Amino acid sequence: MNARPADQPNAISELTAFLFNRRETLLNNWRSACESDPSLRKITVLAREEFNNLMPIILDILEQQLLGKVPDNDPIIAAKSHGLHRWQKSLALPELLRELNHLSVILFDELKLFRELFPHVDPDLVLQAQQQILVLMNETIRGSVTKHDELQRLQAANRASSLEQALHEMEELSRQRGDLLRKSSHDLRSGLGLSMGAAYFLRMDDLSPEERQQFMDMLNRNLTHVQSMLTNLMDLARLEAGQEPLQLEEFDAAALLGDLVASVSPMVAERGLIIRADGPESLKVRSDRVKIYRIAQNLILNALTYTPSSPDRPGMVSISWSAENDWRWGFSVQDSGPGLPDDLMELFHKQLKPTVEETSVLAPEEGQPTPMPPNDDHQVPTGQPLGQLMARSTEKGEGIGLQIVKRLCELVGASLEIESIKGRGTLFRVRMLVQQFD
Repeated sequence: MNARPADQPNAISELTAFLFNRRETLLNNWRSACESDPSLRKITVLAREEFNNLMPIILDILEQQLLGKVPDNDPIIAAKSHGLHRWQKSLALPELLRELNHLSVILFDELKLFRELFPHVDPDLVLQAQQQILVLMNETIRGSVTKHDELQRLQAANRASSLEQALHEMEELSRQRGDLLRKSSHDLRSGLGLSMGAAYFLRMDDLSPEERQQFMDMLNRNLTHVQSMLTNLMDLARLEAGQEPLQLEEFDAAALLGDLVASVSPMVAERGLIIRADGPESLKVRSDRVKIYRIAQNLILNALTYTPSSPDRPGMVSISWSAENDWRWGFSVQDSGPGLPDDLMELFHKQLKPTVEETSVLAPEEGQPTPMPPNDDHQVPTGQPLGQLMARSTEKGEGIGLQIVKRLCELVGASLEIESIKGRGTLFRVRMLVQQFD
């Protein structure tokens, strides 16, 4: 006999109680159905709580709707949250639809079982429950799909934006590289022009011994500069062509840096600078010895060249090395020079994000640790008298040297950071693994 209308509330209570008592089995059957689906391989890696996610809340909403109550939660919001979760777990949209379809089938199977176990319940009530399940599952699917689609479109937009930014950065780097090479070509022409001028004056017979010596010094100085520029350009070309393979070996980095500091003592004395080297007496590492030497050499020579000095206020260059822990070590070169110009620092920040300011050792509010960009101009503030500029023509071509440093750091897997305060100096910090492997 069918249930009378007066018995309908009791029948609904029986149905909701049945679904509640069957909830664990229902969720387990849902997972089993998904795991049996060859299109849902990713489901098997989810833990029970991750797989169920917000489905218990969806089932609570179903129970409240069957009882004629206002749900505690919005089914659309719950469905969107489920779609977000599945997105985060890398489920594609077809996979999301298939798993929700399996849940719908499981719910309808439970209704069929309820009808078999409780034959006295009015079939119309079961039909109404089936319709409510259908409506709720449609809302669940719509909410989940809407969120998933929103995230998919957002990801596509982000990918397009990232590609556009990468293209812009490549174009900018190409432009800067061209500027750097043009500047180097100009420096070469200037060096050759000064050398030719000095050679021309040396042919004059009426020069005094002092004048002849001055022109001879100018000739030697500029020829040395031209040779250095050509060597740097050739080194950079080899690096960019991938002709600098790694040669890994065990060596003492402390001894290497100590020997390098000792080798520049004539330049230090000539320029009236103070140089300090501090670090442990021994620091065993495994890396490319020659490339580490070239990195440190370029940075030290750069600091010695650009640090002004006078008898009243001698310039200072500090080199230090240390092991941060058992697997990472580093060295730094700090000078008391003019610091990097504002436009160059702005260029650094545009190309690569700076590290957090708390790591700055110069001044937390001023010195900004900045990863070295692939290209730079590193121009020294202008305004020197022409005579000083000619006398110090070896200062040209610094951008090439720092470009070489950056390329070498990339080869040995080292990070290069810069901190600079205008008028106070610049710090170059190189950090890398203690044991580097191929």
